[in-house]
Amino acid sequence: MKYIPFLILLLSLTACFNSSEDKPRLLYRQRIANSSYVIYEFTYPGSFVTSSDFSGLTVLDSNDVFSRNNIKPLPCYYFENKPTGKQLKMIDITDGPNPSTAKDTLLVPEKKYSITNSGFIINVTEYKQTYGSAISTTGLMEYSFDGFKETKDSLVFYQVKKKFGGKDFSGMVPFLKGNIKIIESAGKQIDHIEIDQAIITRGPIYKPTKPLELVANQPIVGFATYYFYPNKNISSAQLTDFGIYKQIE
Repeated sequence: MKYIPFLILLLSLTACFNSSEDKPRLLYRQRIANSSYVIYEFTYPGSFVTSSDFSGLTVLDSNDVFSRNNIKPLPCYYFENKPTGKQLKMIDITDGPNPSTAKDTLLVPEKKYSITNSGFIINVTEYKQTYGSAISTTGLMEYSFDGFKETKDSLVFYQVKKKFGGKDFSGMVPFLKGNIKIIESAGKQIDHIEIDQAIITRGPIYKPTKPLELVANQPIVGFATYYFYPNKNISSAQLTDFGIYKQIE
């Protein structure tokens, strides 16, 4: 009898563990043009075994129910262009600490490869990240906007003004679909629109060897993340989910 409270506690913890394992903490979905398939971006909370989240992308038929057992993770997160048909082009930029030497950052790919996933051909171009800090080109930047227009391939923002960050947009700003996510507030209103963009160019950076000196015309390889905040209430229903991630409850 003295073990009963312990067993009840153990069963309770096990139930909580299984629940967190089965249900994603965050789940977004975008539809693929000219295909019956959809792309899910998922995040599962860490378990008792590991504190790190399990997150990534996977492709499923729109008739299939999303579950953890159906996940076949894609090799990276970023789409080079709007997903369409049965071939996906992706860009991967290596994570971790800055490259050890300047020669490790190149504007040409480190490698290219193709894999098959759920019947799709995934073509991946892989780069090494910037040697140093490109604070005006990569990282988080925030903006406000008055209006937008969705086209077949892009999302265009109007009357854009900078709130935070290095890059200064003015007036109209278009972005290709594929890496656009709607972050909702209460009542399915748009809190902000999150957009990732691969930056592969030349520009000024702070090198680790010259942390206080901005060195011009250096290779920059990384991602910029833009947050666009509407100046008025906008329902997320005004945007489709073709090439645009929307949250699934």
